[in-house]
Amino acid sequence: MGSLEENAKEPGPNLPQALPTPTIQSESGISIPAVQGSYCWGGMCADYASDVELLEGKVPVSVLVGENISIKLSTDVPPNEFTLVEYVNGEARPISLREGTFQFAQEKDTHYYGAFVGWSSPKNSQVSLGDTSFAFVIRGVEKK
Repeated sequence: MGSLEENAKEPGPNLPQALPTPTIQSESGISIPAVQGSYCWGGMCADYASDVELLEGKVPVSVLVGENISIKLSTDVPPNEFTLVEYVNGEARPISLREGTFQFAQEKDTHYYGAFVGWSSPKNSQVSLGDTSFAFVIRGVEKK
């Protein structure tokens, strides 16, 4: 067992002061803009409309169907929770992420996504250190 001294030195998560912003990119290098959703960060909380409402009127970026899409956040501290959903006929369907990357749908169509990312205390997972959510929309296109 480590001595008390060692434990005292263990730093807490070094989360940035600024709300982490996502960088979403397809493997072919297309940037996908995200719309900020509800968040609680640095003692400030803001509530926004639902993901689908946030995306109303946003022009989807065209991405090749089946491409890998990566989501990186502007923080070195990995989140404890990272949930990604696709909205299909008003239903939120979970999408599996592998190291912040997911495979875009095979269907040509407009796809709506929402993400929730949360950080909790290493000592108590019930204590939230901050969370953020965002939404983005992509149109699937076939290779020429």
